[in-house]
Amino acid sequence: MSAAPRGHLVYKARKVLLKYHRLLSGVHTHPPNSVAALGRVLTDGAEVVEFDVRLTRDEKFVLIHDATLERETTGRGPLRQVTGVQFKSLRLRDSNEPTAMLAEVVGILRDVDRPVKVQVDLKEAAPISHEVANLLLRVIAPMRENPDVSVVVGCMGDWNLRFLRRLDPGLAVGLDFGWHLDAPVDDLVRLPMRINAYGYLDDHPLGYRRVLSARAYLEDRMDVLLNLVPDASEFYVRKEFLLQALADGVNPIAFIHDRKPEALVDVWTLYAHDPNIERELRAVLEAGADQISSPTAALLIEAYEKMSG
Repeated sequence: MSAAPRGHLVYKARKVLLKYHRLLSGVHTHPPNSVAALGRVLTDGAEVVEFDVRLTRDEKFVLIHDATLERETTGRGPLRQVTGVQFKSLRLRDSNEPTAMLAEVVGILRDVDRPVKVQVDLKEAAPISHEVANLLLRVIAPMRENPDVSVVVGCMGDWNLRFLRRLDPGLAVGLDFGWHLDAPVDDLVRLPMRINAYGYLDDHPLGYRRVLSARAYLEDRMDVLLNLVPDASEFYVRKEFLLQALADGVNPIAFIHDRKPEALVDVWTLYAHDPNIERELRAVLEAGADQISSPTAALLIEAYEKMSG
């Protein structure tokens, strides 16, 4: 636990940003998505921070990853059954720290006086309304007005990103196309529903039978998915999908860079305590990642130094 938090790695003279996933560093004890965690990682030098946002019953944006309260807070039941006031009365799990409203963290980031990038990870899957989209834009406006803060809204729901961009063409957005194409890495019932003939989670008919090479199949699918949100400035690629595609002879990062030269590619999620972290980190860096998401971002420095030494 001796590593000092830093904001990036340098791999072969190339800067690779470290994104503090859910405002965690791996060296502090604050719960995820908390005001205290945000303050700590900013003090420790994070260059990129990310937090999750969802809506309460009365359409208040709050920081929480899950659609239910149990895992992260002292509450129970669906988030959409509580008001913002009720949510704010809860404490974060295994701590005495209060839950956080989006407006609170925006108030902190509005006053940051050094360069930092903020990813607002919108977890709402259902299409958001015009009112909700405008509310999100209004709430994050103060930190977007800070010239030292660059803001990007990320979401797996490409429909929500397109809607936000229609309302505000100047909003930077980042797409994760995992609800269309992914690696089968867990037992959750989610989109996509099918493990196809190529071994990927993908409901598209192109994968019903193996008539193409794995390369041709993956490149065809990614070529389409990269244009779901034409002006996306970032793409988020699951680590397991990257590794599976590399094993099939395709580098998704290089493919994205070729099709979208100005876009940043983020790989998620790396954990410093994973027994395979050196192998995974080397593969991600060698593949050309521009940014790495990790709840142990600070500790990845140690893993990188050990790998390099």
